[in-house]
Amino acid sequence: MLEQLDFVEEKLIRVGAEAEVKTVLWKGMKLVMKNRTPKRYRNDFIDTRVRRNRTIHEAKVLTYLSENGVPVPLLFFIDLQQSIIFMQFIRGMELRNASNPTEHSEQLGKVVGVMHSLNVAHGDLTLSNIIVNDAKGLWLVDFGLSVFNAELEDKAVDLHLLERSAQSTFPSTASVFFKGFLRGYEDVLGVQTVERTLAKMKSIRMRGRYVVKP
Repeated sequence: MLEQLDFVEEKLIRVGAEAEVKTVLWKGMKLVMKNRTPKRYRNDFIDTRVRRNRTIHEAKVLTYLSENGVPVPLLFFIDLQQSIIFMQFIRGMELRNASNPTEHSEQLGKVVGVMHSLNVAHGDLTLSNIIVNDAKGLWLVDFGLSVFNAELEDKAVDLHLLERSAQSTFPSTASVFFKGFLRGYEDVLGVQTVERTLAKMKSIRMRGRYVVKP
């Protein structure tokens, strides 16, 4: 069915461990195509099932968050046979490339706070997966590692990854950035939740379990 929709592939955005992300044109509209490519090291049956399940999961997360006011790309089409998602193209830049990332930190805290209040964790909350624009719009992208029914540890991992990403990208202002984030996060979830999450985050840090890319 989707073969008949005349997608025109454009630019490769990124190649990740499990998927290629490209821009495509459809009826003059620019979309993003996330294609979970086959992995030769896996059994064919298992590979097809893994890619299909992950595609369904990500589509459900995007739909759920969008319906509940979290700024994420809108879902347009899903091709389960090929494990491809077609979603809204967000015009902007990765937060790591913004001229002043700190000016977005409090808004980001509120957005992540709402997501966590819905018991969803992003799973890879780095600056590369946050898009901003000059009008101070902000979106979360790439929910391939996201978690439904997230527990405290899942949410603390999000904060840990974000802080580490900021520290590696702009070390001189990372602490200011994270304080701004926590102000917004606390506005949504309250002081007690922030304290519990930070305590769990500290235990994660001491375990040294997560290596972060910007």
